Amino acid sequence: MSFFYRLAIFILTLTSCFNVAAQNEQRVKVAVFAPLYLDEAFNGNTYKLGKTNLPKHILPGLEFYNGVMMAVDSLNREGVNAEIHVFDTKQDAIALNQILHGPQFNGTGLIIASVTTPAELKLFGDVAQKRQIPFISATYPNYVGINQNPYFVLLNSSFQTHIEGLFKYMQRYHSMDKIIALKRPGNTEDYIKNTINELNKATPAFPLIIKWVEVKDDLTAATLAPHLDSTRNNVVFVASPLESFGSKAVRALGDNSNYQVTAIGMPTWDGIREFNRRDNKNVDIIYSTPFNYGNNESLNAGINRAYKAKYYSRPSDMVFRGFETTFHFTRLLNKHRGNLLNNLSDKDFTVFNNFDIQPIKRKSTNPQPDFMENKKLYFVKKREGNVVSIY
Repeated sequence: MSFFYRLAIFILTLTSCFNVAAQNEQRVKVAVFAPLYLDEAFNGNTYKLGKTNLPKHILPGLEFYNGVMMAVDSLNREGVNAEIHVFDTKQDAIALNQILHGPQFNGTGLIIASVTTPAELKLFGDVAQKRQIPFISATYPNYVGINQNPYFVLLNSSFQTHIEGLFKYMQRYHSMDKIIALKRPGNTEDYIKNTINELNKATPAFPLIIKWVEVKDDLTAATLAPHLDSTRNNVVFVASPLESFGSKAVRALGDNSNYQVTAIGMPTWDGIREFNRRDNKNVDIIYSTPFNYGNNESLNAGINRAYKAKYYSRPSDMVFRGFETTFHFTRLLNKHRGNLLNNLSDKDFTVFNNFDIQPIKRKSTNPQPDFMENKKLYFVKKREGNVVSIY
């Protein structure tokens, strides 16, 4: 049986509600939203994509959903009394607004969503605030349009948090090193530079020694060579989230084989496949991420085995994201019933990540938090294409 036929049969079994184990106490109700694009894949009940490859934009939402369903299975095995409703955010027939204000949404105690646009983010945030329901934004690393809304939980840490985290990392591990900061022209890059400099000024007792070097996108080994020292390890901070620039910078550093380099970069580096190659022998690559799925090796291996057996492929990070957010926060909702907002960092039922969810005020005069954010970051170190440590 082909993968695509199996996939079509699988999606056809999608229903809007999954009841987890029934008990005497009242069920908690969770609404999960994912971009499944069912209208693109089906004409009524007829699967219309045939045996062709699935469009790339469909895969992340489908994998997130697969992770959600694995979490439902686990919640069932543990006897958690919950009702999980799954909705397609890209379904044309029923507008998101109708779902969120319809009778089927009544009684919902938690919203989990894989958001793809600022408009979706704002819509979920407004409904969460109005109904006083915690909303876990599981994938979107932004809080655009969210103000004074303590019910909005940003799980995928913001860009500002990553910059602050990278500064603290360099301060902790490279406070005595001369740091070369590579910067391309651009507003985002200016923001990174200004933020790092302001953080440095705020810690005068242990300031970083930073030399800012502005380079163009076509940088080469020859461009960087004058700034490197062959007698020591060179710490290079690549101050741009642009993946193509990060790739070129690391490639140029690797081409200078006479220099040993520690390259520190943005969370966007997690998705750069080039960094999995073994040919950058003189460059250690370090970047920040809010998600570390290696913390529970036995569960990680179990999910990999189960996923491969069912779908003939390896689970992506979206599978793990769907599994963890659904399992962890449904368990917390069931435990804290009506008081989840004040217990979001409860370490019970930790799956992979030790979330550190804190209230964030963009202005100290605001009467309440603008949102809640996961401030826990991990730092991944790669050498010759392999992850050698995460801390």
